Amino acid sequence: MTGNYIGLVLIACCPGGSSSNVFSKLAGGDVALITVFYIQHRHTILDNIGILGLCVTALILVAVGCSSLLSRLVRNDAQQRRTVVIEVGMQNAAQAIAIASSPFIFANEEMAIPAILYSLMMNIVLLTYVYFIRRKDKKVDLQR
Repeated sequence: MTGNYIGLVLIACCPGGSSSNVFSKLAGGDVALITVFYIQHRHTILDNIGILGLCVTALILVAVGCSSLLSRLVRNDAQQRRTVVIEVGMQNAAQAIAIASSPFIFANEEMAIPAILYSLMMNIVLLTYVYFIRRKDKKVDLQR
């Protein structure tokens, strides 16, 4: 379980990047790597998914909430706030997975589990955010 907590810190420290699959495909990489990893390690993942999933989701929500608040405090406009929230909420999970499981760095597949969960949850949280922002924008446009 200690590896999971280190993995949470690891994903929080990785830069954002949502195009890694495209680059992997262009480079002739194994785009299905995460799926294979899951199939080979599903029992371990399923054992930890409950509590770890909550921790990962909490990390995303805290990051999004704090970035929105700080962006408001420095008086960014709505468009800038949206960008800050998305940039802070989206982390390069593929990089965290690579660092955690690399035989040259940590060589600990357990550390990659939070990054896998993060990649799923960040998309759910941020797509929900985008949905509500766009819905709000449509209401404002209709009122004009």
